[in-house]
Amino acid sequence: MRSDNTPAAIRPQPPARRQIQSWQEAERNAAAWMRHWGYEDARAHPGGTDGGIDVRSARALGQVKYQGSAVGRPELQRLFGARGRAMDKQLLFFTGSSYAATAIEYAAENGIALFVYGLDGSMTAVNAPARRISTAPPSARTPTSVRTPMPGPAAASRPVAPPAPPKEGRPGIGRFVLGLVLVAVALVIPGSDSFDPRPNRTLVTILLLVIPCILILWGITEKSRRRFWPTGLGLFLLDPPLAWLSNARLWRGDTSEALLPTTMTMLFVTVSVLLIRWNARTGGAAAPDES
Repeated sequence: MRSDNTPAAIRPQPPARRQIQSWQEAERNAAAWMRHWGYEDARAHPGGTDGGIDVRSARALGQVKYQGSAVGRPELQRLFGARGRAMDKQLLFFTGSSYAATAIEYAAENGIALFVYGLDGSMTAVNAPARRISTAPPSARTPTSVRTPMPGPAAASRPVAPPAPPKEGRPGIGRFVLGLVLVAVALVIPGSDSFDPRPNRTLVTILLLVIPCILILWGITEKSRRRFWPTGLGLFLLDPPLAWLSNARLWRGDTSEALLPTTMTMLFVTVSVLLIRWNARTGGAAAPDES
């Protein structure tokens, strides 16, 4: 019988603490912890075109985020998609911040282990798959998959492939559509009966096309899924003041008649600036389905 004092029974020591000051150090730290948990061949692959895989092992794949904002569901979906057909490989996600509720829910559905690392190199398991990996002996660490009970007295279970992540639209589609709407507005309004363009229709139309052209180009080139609706609403609210200021019919008459367009112009511009500044200050943290 093997004694508890034999080397095989001694639990290996965790990786030495290291200061995490860059994303490269964060990836090497994650690889060291994966080796400690039994994935002996885990190696970091910094800077590679790996589809979101930062640490690779024959039995596991890891992604590491070095950021201040919370990790959302889309990041986990990209990791799940990067695994491809290698359903036997465990997925591990590491971040130095936190996880959104939607990300934790998605990880539970698909058996993704979530960890949070400290700037001193420490590691904390966030969900059940992560706790199983960090506490089980190396020989018992196998990929976590969604399981359903099989009928019969043995009540055996077999792995069932998790559902594929939902197909996502282009990140900039919201900007592109809003730009097309404002193009139509810019082409129609200056020619309406209630509009007296000053100095002329051509210049007013060009003025009203500036914002939609910016939105269309932004929508074509955008690759990030940061929240857009406050900025989009702000840009939309800038178009009416441009139309009012260039409509000479609104400014004819005495001061009292010009009071309404003046007040509305100031109100729309103020709300627009506040929305755009608020979205920029909060970093545009995205909900999974926002463009």
